[in-house]
Amino acid sequence: MPQVDFLISNDGHHAAMLQPVVHALATRPDYQCRIISLCEFRGIRSPAERFQMQRMAFVRVLPFRFRSSSAGRQTGRAESRRTREFVRWLSWHLLLKQPLQARFATKPDLVVLPNDAAFPYNRIARVLHARSIPFLLVQEGIRFPLPAADGQEIYGRGGAAAIAAWGETSAAYFRQQGVPEDKIHLTGNPRFDAISTTDWQAEANRLTARWNWGPKNLLLLSNPIDDQGFCTTQEKLDLIRRFVTEIAPLFDDPGFHLIIKLHGRESVRDFEALVNGLPVANRVTVLSAAPLYPLFMLSQAAIVLASTVGLEALFFGLPLGVLEIPGTGFVHDYVSGGAAHGLTWNASMADQVRLLLQSRSQERPSAAVYVARNLATCEGATERVVKLITRLAEKCHDQIK
Repeated sequence: MPQVDFLISNDGHHAAMLQPVVHALATRPDYQCRIISLCEFRGIRSPAERFQMQRMAFVRVLPFRFRSSSAGRQTGRAESRRTREFVRWLSWHLLLKQPLQARFATKPDLVVLPNDAAFPYNRIARVLHARSIPFLLVQEGIRFPLPAADGQEIYGRGGAAAIAAWGETSAAYFRQQGVPEDKIHLTGNPRFDAISTTDWQAEANRLTARWNWGPKNLLLLSNPIDDQGFCTTQEKLDLIRRFVTEIAPLFDDPGFHLIIKLHGRESVRDFEALVNGLPVANRVTVLSAAPLYPLFMLSQAAIVLASTVGLEALFFGLPLGVLEIPGTGFVHDYVSGGAAHGLTWNASMADQVRLLLQSRSQERPSAAVYVARNLATCEGATERVVKLITRLAEKCHDQIK
């Protein structure tokens, strides 16, 4: 009976992406599945409730939370980067290496990873290679160059037996990294399969009532651009504060509200302190744990910095703005690809955002083309990934037999 292990390290995007795949595979009596969670290592609680099903083992690598759930403060100094690398080395050898090696003492037929370059997945990939355990890389997000990645591993080049890519643009990225064509499979993103069949409006209505939001909501989707190396933590907070300050004229409309949705590794306390010092604080809401898709339903437009959620906003039909990062510009190809409005600091931010909000009724065929290029399918991705997993696992299982 083939055994497949799934590694997760957060309760957000890639846990949600793998959940339908795990559920589909767990219903098969001829397969054994196991979830190996690194969530506690990253300072968050393992989402065991997502994977409660028969014949499914759920294993936490660490029995305790190793660090705060918010991202470490990035100062940009070279000594800070060296300290971070030393902490990673130390935590791998003291906390992760032995437990993970023990988990793989009995070799699974296949391991499914969302990443093969970021720590600690880069080291996990090496452990798997050393034990001749094949792994499938399931793309976890959009790809773009990271300043913090200089001299480190490149996503997709960790030696995966195959890669499940979302769409043609991702396939092109992996080809550029030297991944052989026969290892790249266009599967789409399983997270998107349930979007069109789920009623998100009911939860949107509940959130609107709870927070007393009006009819015109702008959704600002932050993410750890400081961890990615684009700026320091303080510079990111200053960037958000400047944005809220410069769109102050929009708050003259009594129905306008700004919702700031944080990434799981960002500090709610930092953002609430930022907002509480502003004159418009009573109409700015900072959220961390709220579900994302209902927020799309109740918003008139979305703004991102450097995040996969921009693609999801486009999928929901929202006008998308990308906030310029000083010294970097517009991250990823949302703007250059014609799918989003670039919000620059060289013009009135209030006027630009006002136009973004008004663009909802305008047709943007370029956005639809962009989504189609990035997602090979908007339905049936789960089935494609499951077929790829079973083909790889059964091949390995037959070879062992």
